[in-house]
Formats: sequence, C-alpha cells, structure tokens
Amino acid sequence: MKSMSCPSCGAPLDIKNRFVKVVTCDFCNQVMLLSDSGLDPTGRTAKLAELPSPLYVDATGQIGGRKFQVMGRLRYQYSAGLWDEWFLVFDDGQPGWLQEDEGEYILFHKETLTSAVPPFQDVAVGRVIPIARRQVFITEKGKAHIAGGEGQLAFEILPGEEVSYLDGNSGEEQVSVEYTANEIELSVGRAVPRNQLVIDEEEYW
Repeated sequence: MKSMSCPSCGAPLDIKNRFVKVVTCDFCNQVMLLSDSGLDPTGRTAKLAELPSPLYVDATGQIGGRKFQVMGRLRYQYSAGLWDEWFLVFDDGQPGWLQEDEGEYILFHKETLTSAVPPFQDVAVGRVIPIARRQVFITEKGKAHIAGGEGQLAFEILPGEEVSYLDGNSGEEQVSVEYTANEIELSVGRAVPRNQLVIDEEEYW
C-alpha cells in the first residue's frame, strides 16, 4: 500500500494495489490518473447514485471459494439502462472484474490481444468472428458512456468517455471487447451463480 494526498483537496489516499491506474478521491470526488510522478487531476468528478447491490468499495468476500477485496467500481450507461463493473483483487494478488447487471454476475479477467480485432463497424450481431484464438458468436453490439466511478481502478477510462462494445460467447466463456479512444480491451469470463458470491458482512444483502 502506498500513501499519497489528493492534489485537489489534500485528503489522504492509500493506493491499495500495484494494478491501480485511476483513483477517485472519497472526499472531493476528483478523478486522478496515477503515474510514477504522482497523481494527476483530470478535472473530472465522479459521483454515483446509489443502487441496490451487495457490493461496495472495500468489501471483502469470496467467489467460488476465492477470497477477494473490492477496489473500485465503474458504471456504464446505455440506451437500455446501465450496468456496473467492480474491480476486484483476489488474495493471490490477481485482479478481476465482476460485472453486475440486474442481479446477474459475470467474472471477467483481462487478456492481452495477440492479433487484430475486426473494426467495430464491421461486426454484426449473430456473426462469428475470430478473437484471440477463439471463435466468438456475437450476441450484442452497442455504445455506452462512463456515467461515473468510485474507488481505484486498473485501467485509464474516465467519466464521460464513450465506449463501443461487443459481447459474445465462445463455448462456456463470455467474451467482451471494448473499443475506446485509446485502446481495445479484451475481457474473458464466466457467469457467477448467485450462491457462489458471498460477502463477508451479510447485512449488506
């Protein structure tokens, strides 16, 4: 853990994990980029409306017996509603993203793209496309924007930014591709049954 101060309000900030790249101040809601030289304010703030969820920043729990701590949350908003993605760090030090959408959960991990992904505009729902040595059946295609976030996050995406996304499946794996202005992110995961997600403080349910 690394201790720093918010450059906007001076509040203490503890950087909790080596994967962290974006930090939101709990006191002034300033969003900052973390680099070797320190914290760089982006001029953007992030304040989320509270929605019912068993998860919260700093919560601990288990998924299928694997212990984790919640580091942060991103909220995506699109034409049909919204979904949250929670940044987790497991007790072996590995990161994960838990997508929460209307009470359903998918645990994703990021993968490095080893070959080109088809341009977003060239992909159609119902088609099969090659992604990272997989044949992926595309089930959804759309655009969303980042409505806000909290805590600490592992990649540089900020409130207000637009994301183009593809969702699909390859066998039992869920595959998600996000196209942003700076990069293309590949996430691969599996659905998490509700009974496999346990929060240590059960009163939050």
